[in-house]
Amino acid sequence: MFWDKKPLKSSLVKVKTPKISIKKLATFLTKRSIKYIINKNEKRGFSMEKIKVLLYVYPAINLGDNLFVYTLLKRYPEIDFYMQVEDETYQKIYEKFPNMHFLKEPRNVGIVKVKEYDAIIYVGGSIFMESEYAFNEMKEFNYLINQCIGQGKKFFYMSSNFGPYKTQEYLEKARENFAISKVCFRDKESYQLFQDLETVSYAPDMAFSLKIPKVTKKKKTIGISVIDLEDREDLKDKTAIYEDLIKRIIIKFAKRNYQVKLFSFSQFQADDKAIKRILDSVPNQYKKKVTTRYFDGDIDSYLQDYAKMQYMVCTRFHSMILSILFGQKIYNITYSKKQENVILDTNLFKRYQKIKDLNYETRVRKFYFKKPAKSKVEEIIIESQKQFENLENVIKEKSKKEG
Repeated sequence: MFWDKKPLKSSLVKVKTPKISIKKLATFLTKRSIKYIINKNEKRGFSMEKIKVLLYVYPAINLGDNLFVYTLLKRYPEIDFYMQVEDETYQKIYEKFPNMHFLKEPRNVGIVKVKEYDAIIYVGGSIFMESEYAFNEMKEFNYLINQCIGQGKKFFYMSSNFGPYKTQEYLEKARENFAISKVCFRDKESYQLFQDLETVSYAPDMAFSLKIPKVTKKKKTIGISVIDLEDREDLKDKTAIYEDLIKRIIIKFAKRNYQVKLFSFSQFQADDKAIKRILDSVPNQYKKKVTTRYFDGDIDSYLQDYAKMQYMVCTRFHSMILSILFGQKIYNITYSKKQENVILDTNLFKRYQKIKDLNYETRVRKFYFKKPAKSKVEEIIIESQKQFENLENVIKEKSKKEG
């Protein structure tokens, strides 16, 4: 075959092939295809009417969930997104995005004017943990999904994981919803639970597709993503042990003249309270080496600060994903099966620590921190693009109808 032949050598001309990362190539091709659809229609003498999408999310200042909306807004500036959120503090997170619109109404699926939208999306990670609230929400969204079907509109879930669940009734209600909508799970365990449904798919978490800022790392720095365990029924008995471990990590690295920064992803979920307790326990001679960063809704600034860290102890779920993207040396301390599933799915880490297995003898050695292989990370980034397939199908279908 012609591709098996060695290229001819030439002493006259040297051709340089430009280098491009797999992530940049994937982003380029996705944007190129969407621009092609829009430009093709404009050349035919009309401009395609803007696509309108109603979003449902976890409406709090919480970096992980805010990253989902941030990713969609940056990736699809040509789409108008809408949310039923009245909280003005929450609205400020996305005030710089002209394609984000807030409806002056409470979150209520019963008042949605389905015909006004091209699609309705529920994007969120742990949105299917069984509870009385979750079961009632599942029934409410069953109504909304059927409204979408009746009016020829699309409804789908993005970047979610399923469970934990306790009852067969909840599982069956979920199956009923998933069978008449579209779902892209972010972990293989959730996908395998529903893989017999043609409407269900898998792709790594949406945040893997983030276009991350280029930031020079500061030498001899370590960041620690902290979580509050006091309100977590299954782990609150580990609060003192976990916070003692974080204190010991701070002292260990401060003794080696490292600058330590404690990161709070969610004040709503009391990360800041855990940080205060930990700092109060650190001896004064080491406190001067410790600073803090609390997420206040400014995503760009927070990511810039986060990216500067050389080492990272990751407790928060999206801390792990951000640190993978930023090429940091990572040690994961997991509080949930959702993190452990990502570690198993991606095969990026051989060593990590489960909070439920912590004791006062637990140690964290410097050699435990590992930087994931770049080639593996790029493969995951490519695979994560599949989280957007359902939305991009909406763009293509609208183009066909108007073309």
